[in-house]
Amino acid sequence: MTQEQRNLTRNALRRYGERHWARTPENRRWQSAIDEGIDYYQAHDPMRADLLRMRFFEQRPEDEILEQLHIGRTTYQKALQDLLSTIAVYAAQRGAF
Repeated sequence: MTQEQRNLTRNALRRYGERHWARTPENRRWQSAIDEGIDYYQAHDPMRADLLRMRFFEQRPEDEILEQLHIGRTTYQKALQDLLSTIAVYAAQRGAF
């Protein structure tokens, strides 16, 4: 995953759910990729699903997430990279890149 792809994925996650955001075809592709990622993590890894929700949708600070999920910083960073990679793969499959 390139730095540009990582940044595009973070930006899409931050804007997900904003009013009128998914009106463009490109953003609809991102929305579909994010929805699939959410579904995947809710079914297979609830901790990462919670991290995704808290970090990007609720925009909570890192220290608060660490405390609420009872994880260390290394686990947090690894899980965050996994999330970004998963969403980026789904986005690439839909032609968002």
